[in-house]
Amino acid sequence: MNIPQEHKAQIKKAIFLTKLNVWIEKYWPIFLLFLSLWGIYLCLGLLGIPQRLPDILRILILAIMCIGSIGLVIYQIKRFPFTSFKENLNRIEQINKLPNQPLQTLYDTPVQTENRAVWNIHIQRIFKNFPDLKVGAPKIFKGHYHINRIAIVTICIFAALFVSNKHIASSRLLSAMRPGYDDASMPLPNFQAWVIPPSYSNAAPIYIKSRTETIATDPKARLHIALTDLKQRPELIYSEKKNVISNISIQQPEANQWQIEATIENPGTINIQARGREVASWNINLPDNLPPKVTWTGPIEKSNYDWKTAFPFEASQHYGIQSFRLVVTVPQNKEHPKEKILSLTQPLGDHPKKITQILHQDLSNNIWAGSQAQAIISATDVTGQNTTSKVVTFTLPRRTFSSPVAQKLDQIRQAYGTDKLSKENTLNELIQLQNIPNAFQDYDLFLNYISIIYFLDNANKNTPQVKTETLSRLWDLMIDTQERKSSNSEIAKANIELRAAQASVQEQLDKMQRLGKDKITNQDRQELNKRLERLQNAVAQKMMALAKQNAKDNPQDGNSKELQYTSTRSFEDMFKDMSKTMENGNMDKAMQQLEYTNQVLNTMRGATPKDIKKLEDHLKSQKEMEKLTKDIEKLIKEQQDLLNQTYARLNQSVPLLLRPSQDLNKLSTSDLIKQITPHKDEEKSEPALASVEQTAQSQQGLIESLTKLQTQMHAITKQPIQNLDLAKINMQDAQQALENKDDSKAAAAQQKALINLQKGKDSAKKTMQQEAQRFSNFFPVFTAKNPQEDPSADNKADVDKKKDPLGRSPNENNSQIELSGNASTARKIEEELRKRADDPNRSGKDLDYIYRLLNMF
Repeated sequence: MNIPQEHKAQIKKAIFLTKLNVWIEKYWPIFLLFLSLWGIYLCLGLLGIPQRLPDILRILILAIMCIGSIGLVIYQIKRFPFTSFKENLNRIEQINKLPNQPLQTLYDTPVQTENRAVWNIHIQRIFKNFPDLKVGAPKIFKGHYHINRIAIVTICIFAALFVSNKHIASSRLLSAMRPGYDDASMPLPNFQAWVIPPSYSNAAPIYIKSRTETIATDPKARLHIALTDLKQRPELIYSEKKNVISNISIQQPEANQWQIEATIENPGTINIQARGREVASWNINLPDNLPPKVTWTGPIEKSNYDWKTAFPFEASQHYGIQSFRLVVTVPQNKEHPKEKILSLTQPLGDHPKKITQILHQDLSNNIWAGSQAQAIISATDVTGQNTTSKVVTFTLPRRTFSSPVAQKLDQIRQAYGTDKLSKENTLNELIQLQNIPNAFQDYDLFLNYISIIYFLDNANKNTPQVKTETLSRLWDLMIDTQERKSSNSEIAKANIELRAAQASVQEQLDKMQRLGKDKITNQDRQELNKRLERLQNAVAQKMMALAKQNAKDNPQDGNSKELQYTSTRSFEDMFKDMSKTMENGNMDKAMQQLEYTNQVLNTMRGATPKDIKKLEDHLKSQKEMEKLTKDIEKLIKEQQDLLNQTYARLNQSVPLLLRPSQDLNKLSTSDLIKQITPHKDEEKSEPALASVEQTAQSQQGLIESLTKLQTQMHAITKQPIQNLDLAKINMQDAQQALENKDDSKAAAAQQKALINLQKGKDSAKKTMQQEAQRFSNFFPVFTAKNPQEDPSADNKADVDKKKDPLGRSPNENNSQIELSGNASTARKIEEELRKRADDPNRSGKDLDYIYRLLNMF
């Protein structure tokens, strides 16, 4: 075919457009049917009709329409055949009105191929007047009038509905095409939402009222959402990177009802979506949640009163501490690998924000006692954050034994525990102990020794369980042997029961501390009281054993029963106070009291009959000193009477003087006025004024009484009492002035004597307290001022620094009174009355009475 190049491109384009028109005309009816079908459904969707159907029915309708549309397309494709190449050329010729079918001629082939020149001339004539080819538009309306009308009407209705509902049109179209999605016109599900703050925050629940709100709460708070009128399962949308919430639970208790629970972890945004729409969106704000702080507050060392190791630490966190964990390990060296010897986790049920505690653990029974160890403590707060302290190196306390048998047992036990001795060699070493003279004199001690040998001999293999049990039994035998060295069998048995009762009480208190005061039941309290009763019985048993041995060693002493009664009452009061503290929920104070109780009981376990003898002597001396102190008070009173006589001779019109022990602030108004206005009965019964000679004779008697008291006190305290010597000198000066009939000098000396006597009485009490403090290293509970109080607790009262009307303060001696005469005393009383008159809270009757008294000055 010899077609010029400029006409070849034009003809190809015309053929392509013609084919396109044919395709459009062929598939136009299919498109109209498809458009009409789906257009009618979308119009119904804009009216909200499909949305009212159940989701399953909508899915079925959409599936039928999709399958029908696909089937219709396939059917139409098969129904209409494709046009041939000549038909396309013929259509182009008809549209362009080309005569003699020139396009078909171009694609013809001459019959006589030899004469090509004639055919080429024929082609050149065709293209000589060849026009620009046109293909025209597709004939889509020809023959499809009904379906075109339906399509046009559908489009118009759709446009009208879309414009009239433009705010919700897009959501309705989307919901119509997606079952399970609601449009914007449908009411949102009803909801009730609230946040329960964590227990450590002590905050009230937060009720969420709106669908868009900012919620300020604490970490680990629980989010509760109740949705009603909702057919489909809701969905929580949040940032997983921030881990806003966790522990999500979505449940359906009833039809169209949903319950959502989640734990708030971090700040962020939470969206609740249901049926393709956003039900609510809340911003969660949380305060800064810093990790806990945990530090060592002192060195790790052996306790002062027993073989326990003290671990002082402090932990704090803004929200509260949930638990702490103590880990003690022996570092690796040439002799042994790294070994964990203690791992203690202590939950804190009350979640304190700050805890300062000294944790006591008995590690002296460990086979590595005496070696270097490392301790580390970690704290976990209520939000789950964990902080670890620095590693501290310390020496494990090693218990010392004075009994040769206990020392040998200790060597065998440590060698067996560190694998330096095999099971067979350990058994042989234990059997060799029988060669030690008087090794196991007590029958029960010998039975314990034989039981260890029998247990180890019958063990088939040296398993870790067998090894642990053997080490434990050997340790109990060592302790029992050591205690029987310095006491008899009865005292040793009492010590064993006392130690077991202590451990029982400690175990119950640890359990109650883990539970917290809100979760402690009556059964737990009853169990604690039961174990405290056992501990009290163990104390009584130990005291009885000590008292019996003391009575045997010192038959001349008769204070054993009294001492036993005093000790039993002291411990009973201490245990009752501890139980009461637990019932009140004060766990920290209860643990402090327990530590003090353990201190006393551990000291008591080491007590001997000689210590009981010392305690009896101390209590006896204490009673004698109390009696002598009362004699000093009587002496002070008599000296005051002599001073009153001296002032009375100087000025008989002046009323009675106040004694140093009186406090004007504590006197009622009627009692106050009695100091300046004596009663008639007192005036009638007042004896005759003593002469100077009589006062001097009485003063000499007081000097002799004071000398006798000094001698008795020195015999008890083995040291002189301060200020009593000065008082004696002042009393001698007063007697000398009275002999010279100089009442002024006598009154001044008597005032100084009164002050020094009062100081001497206080000094005597202080001396006895110092003696009791030194003796408290044995039994602190018997020598304390108040045995019920825990000395480790901070129970000191605040000191009132305000002075009373007489110019005294609590930290000064009440005897330091300026006794300058009756006039100054009357002036102080007048000042006190005027002070009370200025009090607006007093009744009118009381004020009238005070004003009448003031008129007397």
